[in-house]
Amino acid sequence: MIPHVVLTWVTTARGGAENSVTELAEKLARLVPSVDVVWWRQGGPAAGRCAPAHVHEVTDWNDYQQTLTRVCSPADGRPVVVISSHRTAAADVTLASHARVLPVVRHVVNADQILRVINPGDGAMVERTIGTLPWGLLSAVPVWVGISHASSAALRKHAPQARHVSTIHNGVTIPTETPARTRAATGRLLIASVARTVPWKRVDHLVRAVADPRLSTAVRLDIFGEPGSHHEELTRLANQLAAPVRFLGYADDLPQRLAGYDLLATAAVQEGFGRAVIDAAGAGIPSLVPNAGASPELVIDGLTGMVYDPEDPWDLVAALTDALLDRESLARMGSAARALAEAWYTPGRCAAQYLTLVMGQQPRSLAAA
Repeated sequence: MIPHVVLTWVTTARGGAENSVTELAEKLARLVPSVDVVWWRQGGPAAGRCAPAHVHEVTDWNDYQQTLTRVCSPADGRPVVVISSHRTAAADVTLASHARVLPVVRHVVNADQILRVINPGDGAMVERTIGTLPWGLLSAVPVWVGISHASSAALRKHAPQARHVSTIHNGVTIPTETPARTRAATGRLLIASVARTVPWKRVDHLVRAVADPRLSTAVRLDIFGEPGSHHEELTRLANQLAAPVRFLGYADDLPQRLAGYDLLATAAVQEGFGRAVIDAAGAGIPSLVPNAGASPELVIDGLTGMVYDPEDPWDLVAALTDALLDRESLARMGSAARALAEAWYTPGRCAAQYLTLVMGQQPRSLAAA
């Protein structure tokens, strides 16, 4: 029997992960008879539309418990698979004990990293490291999912009982046609970055690089993303260095906006996937990424973008200088980046891989439980 699929998500801010969850739900709902999304909103955005999946938006623990219990109890006794996250995994195992729970980890975790997760006892958001999650409960999880090879490798290394890990790269919806180039005729190298202004995104490295005297009059860096805990500090840094930087806030239409730039640049070394790289590829724009985390999985150095050493600030400056001096190569790499995104990083491929995993679980029926 084809399982009923439930996706759970707790959102606290707008970001690429939210888009990935709704895109996956929409595509899965075109492949299996029934898909529900339980979207716990804790300050983040509404789920939006992902028909034909059914969305249930909740705002507190009581609603989450009742809704998840209800959607995991289909009237026809169909088996249930819950595609969860590290935040909700323990709660979902507790509330839907008859289901198979498949947690998706969207980070490159390390032993000391603080993860915010839902306490299955009272629904409170608590801080844990990967080693202090309730592994007694989580021992029931048959397979974990990493959204990149880097994410999966970190899970195998640091998660005590996540021995079975599957890698499924995110899918990203890109425009059918490359957006029209809207680049301003400034003569400068126009660089975009997409990141919330939080410390782990390391936006300060980009700010310092474009403030280098060899670049500052010839480039401009525009940063898209919700203001985070590091925002004021980054603004002061940009002002102190007289860096050519603008903070433009969150943008819903990234591929169209990115069409106005020559290059996307990132600095995070613990990126679980890096959706903005594929958004940029959809606009025909190459990316400059650090050789760390999942970023080098998304960029073929010299073909679809450039990879630099994140431990060497001069390597970032040198890479930006190369981009400044060779605009023709950027155009060529942007075309190749779009071709790669169209071939592999599609929501349809992503949903098909999840479906293969779901169908392989053969979860217990409600009657057996």
